[in-house]
Amino acid sequence: MSQSPSSQKKVLLTHLDWNLQRLDEALKQESTDYYKGAALQRFGHTYTMAIKSIRGFENLQEEAGKAIDEETNDEHCVELANQNGWTEDPSQWQEMIADYQRIIQKPDKQETETVYQKLPRYQQAFKNLYSNLQSLT
Repeated sequence: MSQSPSSQKKVLLTHLDWNLQRLDEALKQESTDYYKGAALQRFGHTYTMAIKSIRGFENLQEEAGKAIDEETNDEHCVELANQNGWTEDPSQWQEMIADYQRIIQKPDKQETETVYQKLPRYQQAFKNLYSNLQSLT
């Protein structure tokens, strides 16, 4: 039994919201290497869920023939989200994509610290995306 578009959107938003809450918790921890690592890992999960949410909402808005697939790269997903008014500041999202790629490549301590310092801004970008997608349900 397939889900209605509305319930599919709610599932995506529930998962994105859960990840946002965990990212928020991780960022409130003390600034030790362990907690920085945890926050960066949570950023990765939240980023992945944000991209999945963009794909899902885009597919639910498009006719079946135009639906974007899992192979659609993150840059294109962010471009579509920006065109739809779901994100602000496309340059920040491009930076976020690059930082996500950086952290999954086992960065050195300096790169890790650089990305960690940006997490509060990225968290706000995720919250804005969540809020904009939520208004569509």
